[in-house]
Amino acid sequence: MKTKPCSYTYDTFEEKAKSKELERLYHQASTFVEIERTLWTKTGIAPGQSVLDVGCGTGFITNELAKQVYPSKVVGIDISQALLDECSKSDYSSRLVNQSNQCVDNLSFKEGNVYNIPFLPESFDIVYARLIFQHLAEPIKALESILRILKPGGMVCIVDVDKGWSGLCPEPDSSVELDQAIIQKHLSQGGDPWVGRKLSYYLSTCGFQQVQTTVNLVDSHRIGLESFFSCLSFGDSNKWEKSQLTDLKHRARVDAQSLISNPYAWAGFGLFVATGRKQ
Repeated sequence: MKTKPCSYTYDTFEEKAKSKELERLYHQASTFVEIERTLWTKTGIAPGQSVLDVGCGTGFITNELAKQVYPSKVVGIDISQALLDECSKSDYSSRLVNQSNQCVDNLSFKEGNVYNIPFLPESFDIVYARLIFQHLAEPIKALESILRILKPGGMVCIVDVDKGWSGLCPEPDSSVELDQAIIQKHLSQGGDPWVGRKLSYYLSTCGFQQVQTTVNLVDSHRIGLESFFSCLSFGDSNKWEKSQLTDLKHRARVDAQSLISNPYAWAGFGLFVATGRKQ
């Protein structure tokens, strides 16, 4: 049976858009990394545990995971070889080292699909899946693949979002209009903007034990409104026809920037963290 599409595919970006998207991904990862480190400690990701980072992208967070569990092995996989290639470029590698003034030697990357993870059964203690399930048309199939490569007692940790747990005030009309267009496009490409609330159900359906989901607030008071908007794609990460929504996306960006000087403007979302263990 053919696997359904993923709603995010970096390799389909035009060349000019790729560099812009890389900057957004780097900013997003570096902005959230301290939040995620706290989550790792709370969920028990610690030295001595081997980790697979599914949908690792450019590897920023994978690098931080490698430091979290050192000296255990950490492997990042992604369907995009173009994104994986960024991990080995000298300019990006230097950013990874300079960000924390520490380099790691227990980290490797491999091209791979979450629906058919290219490792033997019972290979990892932890599987980390960050902001990937919102893009998956077949989350149960992905979890079955994850379950296969986890060791007995191993844990999956999913970090993702839910459109119902996000807000902006004051919210410009352009933002509302673009938001609805993005939701419809996301759905048409096989994604799920409301995946956060469903993660516990998916995990229990697949047979995971000790399933828990918590929600952590990430808002503009915590990271700053300008930084918050810089983490957003404003629809650029969706696959549009060339002429679609160009003006609307531009207006939404301009209107968002105008809010930065407003001391009472607020934006935020819930970061869902779902965990489950293999029996």
